Amino acid sequence: MARKILLIVASLTLIVAGGALFMSMTATASAPTATTVTVYIASGDLAPGTAGGTLGPQQVQAVNVANNAVPPGALADLAVVKTLKTVVPVFKGQILMSRQFAESSATGGLPIPAGKNAVSVELSDPARVAGFVQPGSKVVVYAQVDSKSTVLLPSASVIAVGPATQLGAPPADSATAPNKGVATTIVTLALTTDESNKLIGALGVTLYLGLLPN
Repeated sequence: MARKILLIVASLTLIVAGGALFMSMTATASAPTATTVTVYIASGDLAPGTAGGTLGPQQVQAVNVANNAVPPGALADLAVVKTLKTVVPVFKGQILMSRQFAESSATGGLPIPAGKNAVSVELSDPARVAGFVQPGSKVVVYAQVDSKSTVLLPSASVIAVGPATQLGAPPADSATAPNKGVATTIVTLALTTDESNKLIGALGVTLYLGLLPN
C-alpha cells in the first residue's frame, strides 16, 4: 500500500513539473522579441580632433543593441557627425555618442569647440571631485571668498586634464609640517570670453568644481 502511494505521488510530481515546463516554454515562445537598433562602437581608440567624416570600418563598427539598452544620445547614423570632430577621447569598445562630437578647431592638439577658448586652472584633487573630473566632463565652478561659496560658472566643459604638479602651495602651518604639500592638477575648460573673464578674475580665490551629469 505504501509503495502504491509513493508511486502515485511521484507520478503527480512529474505531471506538475511537466506542466510547469510546458507553460514556461509557451510563455517564452509567445513573449515579444526585444526591438534592436543599430549603434556604432569604436573599433580602436579615437583621439580628440578625429573627423567624423573619416570614420570607417577600421575606426568604428555597427552593432545591434536592444532598444532598452541604448544610452540617450547614442549615434545611429554617422552622417550626423560627418562635418564634426571628436572633442574628447573615445576608447575602444565605447558606444559613440553625439556629445563626443562638435564643430571644433584643434590648436596645438587641443580640441576647442567653435566660439570658445581654452582656459586652464590649477586645482587640488578634492577641488576636482577627487579626480573624477576628466576630459568630456561637465562641471559647475564654485568660488570661495571669506568662507562663503558662490557659483562662478553654472556649467563648463572640461577639454583636458593634466599634467599633475609634484607639490602645490604648502599649507599654512608649513613650519610644523615642512615636507607636506598639496598635489595639484591642471584642468582646462572651454569657455566663452565672458566666462573666461570671470574665471581669470577669480584666480586669487579658492576654486572648486562640481561634477554635472552629461
